[in-house]
Amino acid sequence: MLEAILKPIAYYRRCFTHNSGVIRVKMSPTLPPQQVLISDPSVIKDLINEDGGRCISAPGQLNGLLSQVVGQHSIILLAPAIHRQRRKLLTPPFHGERLKAYGQLISALAEQTLKDLKDGDAFDARERMQGITMRVILTAVFGLYEGETFRRIEHSLASSISIRSGPFGSLLLFFPFLRKNLGPWSPGGRIKAADATIRRLLLAEIASRRRAVAQCNEENMPADILSLLLSCRDEHGQGLNDDELHDELLTLLFAGHETTATALTWALYWIHRNPLVLERSMDELNGLADRSDPEAIAKLPYLSAVVNEVLRIHPVAMLTFPRRIEAPITLGGYSFHSGDVVMACIQAVHERSDLYPNPRTFDPDRFMNRTYGPHEFLAFGGGSRRCIGAALALYEMKLILSKLLLNNQFKLTLSSDRTNKPRRRGFTLGPSIPVRLKIVSRRP
Repeated sequence: MLEAILKPIAYYRRCFTHNSGVIRVKMSPTLPPQQVLISDPSVIKDLINEDGGRCISAPGQLNGLLSQVVGQHSIILLAPAIHRQRRKLLTPPFHGERLKAYGQLISALAEQTLKDLKDGDAFDARERMQGITMRVILTAVFGLYEGETFRRIEHSLASSISIRSGPFGSLLLFFPFLRKNLGPWSPGGRIKAADATIRRLLLAEIASRRRAVAQCNEENMPADILSLLLSCRDEHGQGLNDDELHDELLTLLFAGHETTATALTWALYWIHRNPLVLERSMDELNGLADRSDPEAIAKLPYLSAVVNEVLRIHPVAMLTFPRRIEAPITLGGYSFHSGDVVMACIQAVHERSDLYPNPRTFDPDRFMNRTYGPHEFLAFGGGSRRCIGAALALYEMKLILSKLLLNNQFKLTLSSDRTNKPRRRGFTLGPSIPVRLKIVSRRP
């Protein structure tokens, strides 16, 4: 259990070293004891196909561990029927024309991120990427452009994430007694204070925006996600109450900010570690007829392959959300029992040599030469609980990378050639040492 918490990749590799891809484990103290870990794509395919059927459910209560970060009313924790309704409300802002509307915003924020640096300066890639993704989320979700509320949410969220990110922070997530509030100096006290500040700020912003939305009609409705959520209604004409809105916004802030920043950090690491990858990326970007067109950038095949390979070799999430077997069923030739809690191990699937030859080698060409099914490439989970913000994350990554690579004023290089390995950062995986980049050419 401790190995799964503190050294998860080593644990998953050990689990699947000598078996066929389905193994009974006792790795989580927060789940029922009948835990099954899966890395066999044929079993995962059947699991996805049966997801939500009579024999397999995806109860939100199995994700209860996440409630300490996203709240009890988050879409992640909802029961299946309510989850489907909430997903209908939340899906439109992340797709289609709404998604395109964020293109220029993301590009502009990316262009601003390194303007304060001069030739020879080095910077922490993760800190800079967190700054961009935080601003994207706060602007796209809340419509906030700087200001006091913006800065206070940014600071409080960063503080909450930081406390939970180290090795001890990971133990805090899994063992509640370690989160006991022993005063402002204790981890539990610091988490409580940061979370209380975030809640107060979000509820104040929700109340302010409710008043503003009430005075808008469909033609002049703001395009930010909070305003859209406030105007959404289900088939019974009901919208989200303040607690539900708070937890959904908290989910978007944590999931949409931290995970994308981590993926971007890995992308910058691998692109600048591999001269051929950097060269091919630059050639493709320079070949664009209009290098400022977000839609053209998002459709570039090699850039898309680079992003997919980053998410394959370093999936931010290690496991899919758990499913529960409600009645005996056979999946991929294996018999599962009632009460089994099953999870696909994303890291293990992405390291299968029969799917991805030389899986620990960074090779974007594998995504140029083959299309992988939803049971083989699981960067955003799968089935009914697949990440609702997947399209925004991919779009954001491509635009930010393109702006950093195409910038005419500077070139970047890694400050160190040390190999960087992933480690647990709270619920996710991130670089074990800072990824530092250096400005090597800055034009006046």
